[in-house]
Amino acid sequence: MTTKIHRIAAACAGACALLGGAPANAAIGSCNDPIVLGTTISETGPFSTLADRWRKMTEIFAEEVNKTGGVTIKACNKKLPIKFVIYDDQSVPATAVQLYEKMATVDKVDFFVGPDWSSIGGPVPPIAEKYRIPIVMANVAASHLYDRGLKYVWGTPFPAVPNWSTRYFDMISKVNPKPQTIFFITHDNPVMKAITATWSKKAEESGLKVIGNETFSAELKDFTALIAKVRSAKADIVYISSYDNASVPLVQQMRQLKVRAMDVHHTMLTGALQRQVGKDIDGMTGELSWYPGVKGDYSGLVENVMKRADVNMFDYIWTLSRLTSYLTMVQALEKAGAVDREKVKEALYKATIKSPAGDVTFDERGFPNTGAFTVQMQSGKVQVVWPPEAATGKVQWPSPTWQ
Repeated sequence: MTTKIHRIAAACAGACALLGGAPANAAIGSCNDPIVLGTTISETGPFSTLADRWRKMTEIFAEEVNKTGGVTIKACNKKLPIKFVIYDDQSVPATAVQLYEKMATVDKVDFFVGPDWSSIGGPVPPIAEKYRIPIVMANVAASHLYDRGLKYVWGTPFPAVPNWSTRYFDMISKVNPKPQTIFFITHDNPVMKAITATWSKKAEESGLKVIGNETFSAELKDFTALIAKVRSAKADIVYISSYDNASVPLVQQMRQLKVRAMDVHHTMLTGALQRQVGKDIDGMTGELSWYPGVKGDYSGLVENVMKRADVNMFDYIWTLSRLTSYLTMVQALEKAGAVDREKVKEALYKATIKSPAGDVTFDERGFPNTGAFTVQMQSGKVQVVWPPEAATGKVQWPSPTWQ
């Protein structure tokens, strides 16, 4: 399947290049025209439930930035407004490739932001490389996609796997009573398996004893046998590394079969999971890239944009990654001081990007250091519980609903 997609993408790239001519040379842009950012959003197709409100959100982001004149460009000695060219990639990699070719050759955008999802983040970056257009991808978390020696590619997935549970493990090192054992349950998915591989190792390094490590398929509906192992192990922490929909029957059956633990931790605590399992989610901890109420750089802008676009962070958990890709490009332009692709590229290599969730830096591949906040569901509400300086509520430990 992957080979077929790449073949289609390559064929499209060749055809579109013939239509669009030779790759555009990076040049200082006009000081009189808007800065044009090209992007695709998965408004239809399987990923649409994660992003169907992002077109409006993107347009509102531009409106909010432009209210103060736009982006400060030193070489122009003034601010320039930003403008987005937006297409629906239909959640299809080959379609995304065609559209980024179109934006480079027909729309002649200045820079790229987006796309999302690792399946699309594979074939799209070579288009940016071909036309020497800096691209800041959003929710492209698979780190191997940044290992191809590409020079015009950066990403802002929140959180990155190596930092996914950093704050959670910091929290459990400080709670009382302190947990001694942990049991990992993993959805058979590349990202979730990578999370478990990373954090089971770090759990042992932190002094926790790993007393179970079970994997389940997304099709599994009867978790009786797996839960019997969990109950027998009597772990202090049950760590579920899974996408929300895949773990719905697991969470429901853990409640029915009365699993007991100091904490049940879910790597993806979301509104979708809450709607499906109801009160069963109460008392669980998990990760969230950011949540309104946590103050940081640009938090006022982000909260206003999300409110105007009717985007709830708990329902659209990938939103901060998308908005940070925009913030990254805006700040890179300001650091470069010119609408110049090569200068923006250089600025991105050296950038420390400000975001509501903290500073973002990139390694030599363009992969970020992004992390997440630890949240806990308390009486049906999301509370940020760690780190203490950003907390909107105090962690309930041990979790009263899992005793």
